[in-house]
Amino acid sequence: MKEKDIFENREISWIKFNERVLEEAENGDNPLMERLKFISIFSSNFDEFFRVRLGTLNDRLLLDDDFKDDKQGKTAYEQIKGVERHTNKLLPRYDRAYSRILTLLEPYGVTQISTDDMEAEDKEYLRTKFEKEIGPVVSPYIIEKRHPFPFFPNGQIVVGITLETKNSSIRFGLIPVHSELPKIIFIPGAKAKFILIEDLIKIFSHKIFHKFKILERAVFTIIRNADINENEGLYEYDIDFRDTMSKLIERRNKLAPVRLKYSGDNCQKLITHLRKTLSLEKGQAGRQSSPLNLKFLEGIETKLSKAEYKDLYYKVLIPQKNPAIDQTLPIIDQILQRDLMLFYPFEDIGHFIALLEQASKDSRVTAIKICMYRVANNSKIIHNLIEAARNGKEITCVVELRARFDEENNIDWSNRLEEAGCKVVYGLPNYKVHCKLLLIEMNTEKKNRICQIGTGNFNEVTARLYTDVSLLTAHGEIAKDVENVFQSLEQGVFAVDNKHLLVAPLELKARIIENIDREIAKKLRGEPAGIVLKMNSLTDKQLIDKLVEAGQAGIRVVLIVRGICCLVPGIKDKTENIEVRSIVGRFLEHSRIFVFGIGRAKKFYISSADFMTRNTTQRVEVAVPIYDRKIKQKLNHVMRVYLSDKVKTRILKPSGKYVRPMITARTKLVDSQLALYEEAYKNAERMKIQ
Repeated sequence: MKEKDIFENREISWIKFNERVLEEAENGDNPLMERLKFISIFSSNFDEFFRVRLGTLNDRLLLDDDFKDDKQGKTAYEQIKGVERHTNKLLPRYDRAYSRILTLLEPYGVTQISTDDMEAEDKEYLRTKFEKEIGPVVSPYIIEKRHPFPFFPNGQIVVGITLETKNSSIRFGLIPVHSELPKIIFIPGAKAKFILIEDLIKIFSHKIFHKFKILERAVFTIIRNADINENEGLYEYDIDFRDTMSKLIERRNKLAPVRLKYSGDNCQKLITHLRKTLSLEKGQAGRQSSPLNLKFLEGIETKLSKAEYKDLYYKVLIPQKNPAIDQTLPIIDQILQRDLMLFYPFEDIGHFIALLEQASKDSRVTAIKICMYRVANNSKIIHNLIEAARNGKEITCVVELRARFDEENNIDWSNRLEEAGCKVVYGLPNYKVHCKLLLIEMNTEKKNRICQIGTGNFNEVTARLYTDVSLLTAHGEIAKDVENVFQSLEQGVFAVDNKHLLVAPLELKARIIENIDREIAKKLRGEPAGIVLKMNSLTDKQLIDKLVEAGQAGIRVVLIVRGICCLVPGIKDKTENIEVRSIVGRFLEHSRIFVFGIGRAKKFYISSADFMTRNTTQRVEVAVPIYDRKIKQKLNHVMRVYLSDKVKTRILKPSGKYVRPMITARTKLVDSQLALYEEAYKNAERMKIQ
């Protein structure tokens, strides 16, 4: 078997992940409104995928005809064509899923109007609505030789009309749907009968182009390349970096089109003209019968409240208190006594916020340092840092302005932090700072330091939606390593010579390989060996090759990879000892947990890094070993729960297809996320009793 047979193309593997998201929308066991959310996630995932990944491949195609990926040897053109084939197979399923869910919602009063085939009373209401409120504020274009094609930002919805003049010449009318307009209009007197604003404009477009004969009507949006970076002639460290990133954000929306999404029947003249104007090939235009943008779903939710329609939504789950934390004592003093671990979303991020709040007021605290990648819009974490600065603490914030699509929020926060007297550092040139670190320095006799090393962002919103783990420790040598990372970032250099932390880009990969080699050596000596790794994505070829080597040495390698996995398991004489699982469920699996060894010899790490080349070589990432016995036991239990999942798990087969686990009459149906939440509730209840 050829070596490339054990590898999957990165882009195709991502599409397979998004297919698993679509399966959740198709899954009749999920509540209907939650299925609609999965539809929305599937759609927005694809838009971002085309902006980022297809943008990269298009750039490769323009700049380097000889470029081939490092796993299957495919050119950029071959990869683009493969993406188009796989995408076009999924879009009809997406349309059917949306249509099916809307049909099932009809008994709840949800009805969508999308054509002029409607009740006379509804049509009269909408006609009046259009003539009085919508028509007067739209800005139509007529495209001809004297009027060049206008620029439409990425994702803007546009109504397109093919027009015929009196002398039978063809023109094209374009009506951009501006963000100020309502996304959805409800019909009075009905529970949730609605029409999307673009469909309303399309239906009554003859009132705008009344001097023409209308031949075709469609709705479209342009997806533009977002794969730009600070090296494209704008980045200089001797100018204000916030201003640089602001320019990049402005430029991002003006990059080349990579895909045209449209809905409408019999509109080939319009679509052909759009493709020609936008320099897109036929495969880059995708038709769908479902809405092009599903942000309007928030409006549907207002009509079907969770309180009134509980069967349409997941059961409400509230993050619980960590049973290891005494609510009556300062959390700072508890961390000084022993390590603690927070496990989101099952446990409350309020513990971490309380830590910052206490630190902002504690007279023993002299300084706080933190790395921020994505923070919530109204962040209590930021507010506590600002309050700490006002209380005379020395605050240093490493803010990553290049967190894709969160730059504007991070720019705003960095301004506010500086205004409050915080020192703001922007990381390293060309390397994103993705590690999740906090350091609290104290003027105690022992010069204690408390640190947090985690897998997820300091974000109150995602802490309720993503699974993440966070270590809180006063371990002196770990704190020394954390301080080394912060000092290196402030000096603009890489952190090296860390005794405990695994820090990318210079040390993490090598230390991971050392751990794998250690297991291989044990196996070759006839000793028990094992590797269990949980992460978001696996693409780094060097690490994949090392995992293959471990499997060939006879080690059972179990990988829980939520998203992209470029390693194909189960190939005879190659990867037959490797198992790959993926869990896609109610919460986004985001924690990275690495386990090396068997039984009492197990070594545990939690990490901000996936096994992706960008994480191991192009970012500042941190993994931390777990030394506390109770936390090791907890992580070991968590991994066992994940591996017992029979409800949300898919298993990757040698064919490259993901399948659900085999179920028999005796199979215990474990949904790992719900099981972990149930345990959190039981632990919190037990704590109350005690």
